[in-house]
Amino acid sequence: MTSREQTILESIELLRRNQVLTQMLDEQAASYLGINTTDARALDVIDQHGRITAGDLARELRLSTGAVTTLVDRLERAGYAKRTHDPDDRRRVLLEVTPTVRALSAKVYGSPADAIAWADAFSDDEIDVLVRYQRMGKEWLEERLARMDRLSADKRVRKGRKRLEGHGRA
Repeated sequence: MTSREQTILESIELLRRNQVLTQMLDEQAASYLGINTTDARALDVIDQHGRITAGDLARELRLSTGAVTTLVDRLERAGYAKRTHDPDDRRRVLLEVTPTVRALSAKVYGSPADAIAWADAFSDDEIDVLVRYQRMGKEWLEERLARMDRLSADKRVRKGRKRLEGHGRA
């Protein structure tokens, strides 16, 4: 194995470990907030968008719109999210996080200033590589998720066929 291949594999192992650590941190953050991890993930998605419709949130989280309605009700009761009317279309409702979420998030994850200070160890070129790596990783993950959707759909079809075969004519 070449040195380059070893470095690539080390990068993958570190990424896998960081994913586990991220999940552990997110679980503890959700516990700290008194919510479940799905609700915490929803807060993250809402925060990433600034404002988002419930339908778009449902698509991003891969949940039914009914499940998202219940989820948003819980987040509103906890004081972490709120529904607001779209200023451009009063019939449309948008979701946004509350200032409480931003304050608690900074406590748990650090502030944007903390992230910028952490990144001072990197040159501009290194930061460009990190951003490129993250973008490529996002695309890779989206492709794998689409692949899993296809595999799951194929599995459901095969399972349905087996059920039908068992009830066919003799």
